[in-house]
Order: sequence, then C-alpha cells, then structure tokens
Amino acid sequence: MADNIFNTSSEVPNEMRLALKALDDLDTDFKAARAHWGNPPDRFTPSGFAALVRIILGQQISRAVANTLWGRFVERNWQEAQALAALDYEALQDIGLSRRKAEYIIDLARAEAQGKLNLAKLERQPADIFTQTLISYRGVGGWTVSNYRLFCLADLDAWPGNDLALMEAVKRLKNLDERPSHAEMDALAQSWAPYRGAAALMLWHLYACLVRDSRPVG
Repeated sequence: MADNIFNTSSEVPNEMRLALKALDDLDTDFKAARAHWGNPPDRFTPSGFAALVRIILGQQISRAVANTLWGRFVERNWQEAQALAALDYEALQDIGLSRRKAEYIIDLARAEAQGKLNLAKLERQPADIFTQTLISYRGVGGWTVSNYRLFCLADLDAWPGNDLALMEAVKRLKNLDERPSHAEMDALAQSWAPYRGAAALMLWHLYACLVRDSRPVG
C-alpha cells in the first residue's frame, strides 16, 4: 500500500495516465474517486531478483516490517541471488524471517544462481508462461506474481485480487456492506480489463487515503 500520496497534479508515466483515463470511462466510481483523491503514486520499480525478494518479504506483513527486513538484507549485501544462494536458512532466520520464508527465498535464489529459474529470460515470456513457471516454486503464489508483473514489468492488467487492502478499498468504492471475497473481486475486476493493474493501484491509493488517512498534499 502506498505511503506517499501525490495530489491531482502528480506526474505519472504516460501508459499509466492512459490506463487511468480508460478506467474512468469503464467505471464512474473510479472517475469520481480520482477526481477527489488524485492519481496514485508512481510505484514502479526495476525488475530483477532483488525486486522479487522484496515482494516475497512483503507477503502477509506490513510494508513497514517488510522495509525493515529488506534493510537488513541491504546491510549485509544479500540483495542478489548469488549472495543469498550461499547462505543457510538460519542466516535469514537470524535477521527476523520465519523458517518457511527463509526457505522460500534461499531455494529460489539457488534456482536463479544455478540458471534453473533465469528470471531475466522468463520476463520475456508471455504472461501465462511467466505466471505458471514462477508459481511452480514453493512460496510464490498469485499475489506475488501479480505484484511483480504490475510493479516490475508494468503489466497494467496484472490483478492481485486476494489483497486485503484491495478488498477493503472495493468495499468503500462500491459502498458494500462487507468486503468482497477473492472470487467476487476477480469477477468484478473483469469489467476493468485490460486495466486491472491500474485499478489495483488506484484502489491501494484509495485505501491509503480513506483507511490510513494518508491524504493528498497540497
């Protein structure tokens, strides 16, 4: 979820700007929300193994905790696959990771270091092949893959529909009595294709504004 919220004059990448405008045309609730709260912040980041690790770190924990853990990786120069592949699981447990998440990250790093994963090559494959291949690794699910496709590959149709913040934002956007289920989120998002990733960014922005009170400045 976004920490820093930009106002309506914020610059966003041109592709994102076009996607947001198309989303306005597909759903008037998004149009009204963007008119009031402005554009979501630019959260795109370069792709690569380090970015994948950061997303895995963020599974089911707050951004603040994930950022703290990532800072410990950076302090030890453990960002890349070769460095992580040489570690044992206990090394990551010692800096605050669960045993399971330590196994996920180090096993993935070993696959990358040995050339089995080859993330850079995989990124050039169609989205379905990219997704199926990455999900075959333990600890990587749909949420992780969708976030990587959205933030690192700028796939503006990637949809992490099982994200709790997105569910809460949809509840508020659509004035629902309760949060929609994962299946209901996916069904609703069909009407936003091929801009579901842009919708996710706008929903995270809305969540930050309405739930965390990270209101636009200016």
